[in-house]
Amino acid sequence: MGEPTVGEAQRAKAMADPRAAYEFTLARLALRGLVAELLGIDPRLIVPAYECPECGTGEHGAPGFVLRDGDGDGGRGDSLPIAASASRAGGWALFAAEVIDGGARPRLGVDLAAVGDFRRSIPDAAFTAAERRRVSTAPDAPAEAARLWARKEALLKARGEGLRTDPATVETLEDARVVDLSPRALGLPDGLAAALAVVRR
Repeated sequence: MGEPTVGEAQRAKAMADPRAAYEFTLARLALRGLVAELLGIDPRLIVPAYECPECGTGEHGAPGFVLRDGDGDGGRGDSLPIAASASRAGGWALFAAEVIDGGARPRLGVDLAAVGDFRRSIPDAAFTAAERRRVSTAPDAPAEAARLWARKEALLKARGEGLRTDPATVETLEDARVVDLSPRALGLPDGLAAALAVVRR
């Protein structure tokens, strides 16, 4: 599976919760392992080259990957031909990846949301008026809030914006670019909501 980069190790070390640091590191390595498997490349040769609209290429933002340059953590050449996304919640991780074979380069966004987080409080300010109405009339309001939040975050990731955009301005109720994923079909436990968004450019 390979080893974390210096940047990943530093980010993990800065986390106050050792479990969170472990889950972060494991998820990063697992995503690289998935990319390596899809491309038929040794995962030890893959270097993360995440893209942040504000910071540029580095250790956070939308996942991207290049080939390792010699013995260091640096990469070389063009981005590897793959679109990817990742999310963690409730001790679980979810990944999406698609090999790019010509044509429009897709942007993927995947998100996991823990229903339990919404049982304590539902942040009305994060939802549009239509979404708030949907939550208020749902048989299980926290589960519906988690479902809508997962859809919203997945789309914001696929649009390359993340939470730099006010989530209350983004509605996904009728957006065909976003689909709900079945946690059970994915082998995930109850209590999670999952969504995938694909934006073709």
